[in-house]
Amino acid sequence: MKSGGSELSEKIASSSRSEPVRTSLTTNERVLARITDGIYRQPASALRELISNAYDADATEVVILTDAPRFQSIIVRDDGQGFSCDTLAYMLTNIGGSSKRTEAGKQLHTTSSADADYSEGGRKLIGKLGIGLFAVSQFTRHFMIVTKQAGDEHRTIADITLGQMVEQTSIGDDRTGKPEIETGHALIYREAVAKDETQSHGTEIRLVDLLPRTRAELASQDWWTKIDFQTQDTDDNEVTVEPPRFHIGRMRAHSDTSLILDPQLPWSEQESPTEKFQSFVEKVRELALTDKELVDLDKVCDRYFQTLWTLSLASPIDYIEKHPFDLDSNDATPFLLDNKVKGQAKPVTLKGDQSVRSALGLKVKDAKSFRIEIDGVELARPIVFTKQPQSSAALKKPLLFVGKCREDFKGRPKELTGGVLEFEAYLFWTPKVIPTQHQGVLIRVGNASGALFDRTYMGYQISEQTRLRQITAEIFVQQGFDASINLDRESFNFSHPHYQFIIKWLHSAIRQLTNRHKEEGKTVRKDRLQKQGQQALESLDKKVNEMMEARGVEDIAEVRLLTDNDRTTAAQLRREGTLAFRRSEVLPTPTAERGSAKRDVNSALVEKKVMAIAQILDAWGLFKGLSHTDQGKLLREIAEVMEFRGEA
Repeated sequence: MKSGGSELSEKIASSSRSEPVRTSLTTNERVLARITDGIYRQPASALRELISNAYDADATEVVILTDAPRFQSIIVRDDGQGFSCDTLAYMLTNIGGSSKRTEAGKQLHTTSSADADYSEGGRKLIGKLGIGLFAVSQFTRHFMIVTKQAGDEHRTIADITLGQMVEQTSIGDDRTGKPEIETGHALIYREAVAKDETQSHGTEIRLVDLLPRTRAELASQDWWTKIDFQTQDTDDNEVTVEPPRFHIGRMRAHSDTSLILDPQLPWSEQESPTEKFQSFVEKVRELALTDKELVDLDKVCDRYFQTLWTLSLASPIDYIEKHPFDLDSNDATPFLLDNKVKGQAKPVTLKGDQSVRSALGLKVKDAKSFRIEIDGVELARPIVFTKQPQSSAALKKPLLFVGKCREDFKGRPKELTGGVLEFEAYLFWTPKVIPTQHQGVLIRVGNASGALFDRTYMGYQISEQTRLRQITAEIFVQQGFDASINLDRESFNFSHPHYQFIIKWLHSAIRQLTNRHKEEGKTVRKDRLQKQGQQALESLDKKVNEMMEARGVEDIAEVRLLTDNDRTTAAQLRREGTLAFRRSEVLPTPTAERGSAKRDVNSALVEKKVMAIAQILDAWGLFKGLSHTDQGKLLREIAEVMEFRGEA
C-alpha cells in the first residue's frame, strides 16, 4: 500500500464531523489512458457495477431505491463487510488499481487470505480493476459513501465530488514514473453509532443531483417525446411509435410531484417483492400468446423496466424457477455435448425425477445467499425453462444440451494461453424464445455477466436463421477467462486464447444441436405420420364395413396382396376363397415423395384402398365372369385413376 494511503487512513480514523478529512481522488495515467467518461453506456451498467462491489464484499442483499419516476436520487445499500479506514483510503488513492486479486487485498481483507481471486466469504470475485467508482460518474458527479464494519463503534462518511478526468492535470509521480491524475475531491469524517448498532455492517452509496441525461434515460424521455410529435393524420404506411405496455409513469415537465401519465405496472401493489417480479416475467411471456411476433422488451417495456430486466440477467442471483441443470426429463429431452470438434451429442437417460445435474455431476449452482431488491421488487434471473409457448414446429418438447470442459493447454506457456480454462454450459432449444433478448449465448464469470445475450453466437457463420432464434445458451466459467473481459465488462478481447477456445467449443455445440434437432424432428414427424396412417387405415376399414352392412353383406371377402418373393401361390389362395393378387399387378407405380416415412404411409394407404375396392367389386358381383388376370387389370386401372396427379 502507498505511504500516502497509510497517512490518509490514519487521518480518516481520527476524523469527526467537526474535523473532517479533505483529500483528492487520484488515479494513474496508465489507467486514465484506458478509461473515458463513456465506459458505461447505460444506467443499468453503472448499477451493475455497484451490485458487483456489494457481492464481492460478501453482502447477502442489495437494496436499491431509484426515486422512480422522478429519478432525482438513487440509493444503493448493502449488508457487506463495509470499508475499513485502510480500505477506503486505498480506494480513494488507487482508483483503477483494485486491491482485488492482489497481496494488498489480503492485507486489507477485501479478498481471501488463501486465494486472492475469492472474497473472504469464499465467493469468486466479479470485479477486478477497481473502476466501480467511475460507474457512478454516469449518474452524478456528487455522491456519498456511508460505510461501517462489524464491531466498529463508528461509521465512516465520504462526501465525494468527481471532476472531468480529461481536464485534470498531473499532481505527482508514482514509483513507476507515471504521473497521477486528480479526478475529484472527498470530504471524509467518522461519527459514533448507538451501542445496539455496533455489530451492524454494510455500505450505502447515495447518488444525489443525478445528471439530466441519466434522469432522461431512466424516464424514457426520448420515447415519450417521439409519441408527442406524432401527428394524428399519420400516413398509413408510416411506422408509428407505440407507448410501452409497461412503464413507470411520466412526470410533468419541471414538476417533481405531478404525473402526466399514471404507471402501467405488471404487478399489483399488494404483491410481495418476490411476487412482483414473477408477475412481471409472467406478463411479458403472456404477450407471446396474443402477439403473432415474438416479444421484444425494447418495444413493450420502458427504460426503467428494461433496466430491471437487464440487471436481473447480469447479476449473480437465483433463476426465477429453477437452474437449467436442475431440469429433469419431464421438462426437456437432455443430451450431453461432446468436446471433440466433430463429436455428436448423446442422449442422457434420467431415472425418475433425476436432474441433469445429478446425472452428469455438474457443479454450477444458483447463488442462494444473494438477493437484490429494487424499489420493493426482488429480482430473479428471468430465464424460464418450463411451460414453453408452442409453435407449428414438429418438436413441441424443449431440448437441453449440456456440456462441461476443462482445457489445460498442456505443453504451451501460460503467458500465451492464459492458463487453465474450465466451464460448464447449456444450450436450450424451444420453439419460441421469450423475450427475443434471450436469443443467443451469454457468458458468466463468477456467476455474473457484464455482456447480455450475443445473438451472433460469437460469430457463428452457418446459416441457421430459424433454429438460432430458438436457442438460449449460457456458459458458466469456473476457472480462467478473466483476461478475456474488457474494461467495461460488456465486451471481450476477441484475440485472447480463452475466448477463441470457447468460440470453437460453442460452434461445435451448435452443430451438434442442429444435427440432433434434425434427427429428433424426423423421428417425431415419422411417428406422427405413422399414427395418422394407422388412423386412416382404421377409418377405411370402418367405412367398408358400413357399406357392406348397408348392402346386407355379412361375409366380406378376404383380400391378399402378394409380393414377388412370396412363395404362396395366388391360385392356391383363390381355391380357398381368397381374392389374391400380386402387388406388381394391381398397385400403381409409386410416385416420389419427400421423406421415406411419408412415402411408406402413403403406400400402405394405397394398398388398403385397393383391397377395399376389391372387396366392394366382389360384393357387387362385378368380378364374376372376369378372369383373375382381368380382375387384376381392373383393380390397377381404378387405382391409377385414383392416384393420378395431373399437371395443371
